[in-house]
Amino acid sequence: MERPDPAPAGEVPARRLLLFAGMFSAYLLSSGFKNTEYNNYVLLADAWLHGHIWLASQIPGIDTLFYHGHWYVIEAPLPAVLVLPLVVVFGLQANQVLVGAVCAAVAVCAADALFERMGLDSRTQRWMLAFFAFGTVLWWCTAFGAVWMFAHVAGAMFALLMLAECYGRGRPWLIGLLLACAALCRFPIGFALFPVLYWFYTSRRLTWRALWSFCVAALPLLVAYAAYNYARWHTFADIGYTLWYHQDEVGMPTGSPFRLQYLPFDLYSMFMLPPQYVNHFPWLHPTSFGVALTFTSPALALALATPLREREGFTWWTAAALTALPSLFYYVNGFEQFGMRHSLDFTPFLLPLVARGFARFPGGVARCLIVLSVCANAYGLWYSWQYHAFTVVPR
Repeated sequence: MERPDPAPAGEVPARRLLLFAGMFSAYLLSSGFKNTEYNNYVLLADAWLHGHIWLASQIPGIDTLFYHGHWYVIEAPLPAVLVLPLVVVFGLQANQVLVGAVCAAVAVCAADALFERMGLDSRTQRWMLAFFAFGTVLWWCTAFGAVWMFAHVAGAMFALLMLAECYGRGRPWLIGLLLACAALCRFPIGFALFPVLYWFYTSRRLTWRALWSFCVAALPLLVAYAAYNYARWHTFADIGYTLWYHQDEVGMPTGSPFRLQYLPFDLYSMFMLPPQYVNHFPWLHPTSFGVALTFTSPALALALATPLREREGFTWWTAAALTALPSLFYYVNGFEQFGMRHSLDFTPFLLPLVARGFARFPGGVARCLIVLSVCANAYGLWYSWQYHAFTVVPR
């Protein structure tokens, strides 16, 4: 069953509004009500408001690339649209972390809608919400909403809104629009395109009219993105990360930042990299390279109980794998992070699988894995604030 009986009018929206308020408050409290020094998107939005797409000068510590006489922000542009209203009011003092907290709260509400439409019972929904909200790197990335983390949170928000729509009314135009928005926050999420179309096909919704609606909704954003790239790089492709790789001290002067030689370390980072053990309090020290998902979000293993032979399993396992691929071949694993921030690109697609796995695993084991995940991420947040362990943690 994909959708439960509808709730009485007003009941679900009211509950979800309370959920949003609670999650927003929790994330804002976790941020210490502080802004980030890595506010690329505020700077970019401010530049747009002044009629250009480049920054006036290089900002220390910010990923800006000098190209044809100007400094450009290399990250995907859509998160700057999200901060634009605050920048209109507060200018360069706009709080990027605040907008990230809004996005994270919306993402949790979208996950709630997704689980409800999957037909999960209320207890399973609560466990799954606790896992996603506090047992994944969504929590840490929201608390320290530097440019990279904010982009992940925004991308996850759009991806979960899309998933909720896939299990709901399934309107092609809305799914196409949300997928395009997610990809313009974090381009790896765009690799989920074909699994999403497969979901439509197997639900017998993929008509030519539906496909046309899907494309028409996504196309304006993609055209705008291509035009934005041409204005920056004089080519329709986004070559910003490649140019950055050529001048980065840990990159190479030629070639692509996506290479097979980086796969072993990225796999090790994602699944095996442990925290460092020391013989004094607090004994476990997260490394600047992060900590593997095995230790920070062990409840993701519940997804293994959803086999590929099922339609749901095949679709979302494929989406998660394709979305993870760019990060597994990239020249850096995320760096200066707790956990693996790149995992937030594919975590939304694992959530339906984890939810099904929760029902199939022995109840005590599933709940224990979620509790361990929440404890691990709570430790990461506490450690980050207590020891200012990463450069993205404000002083």
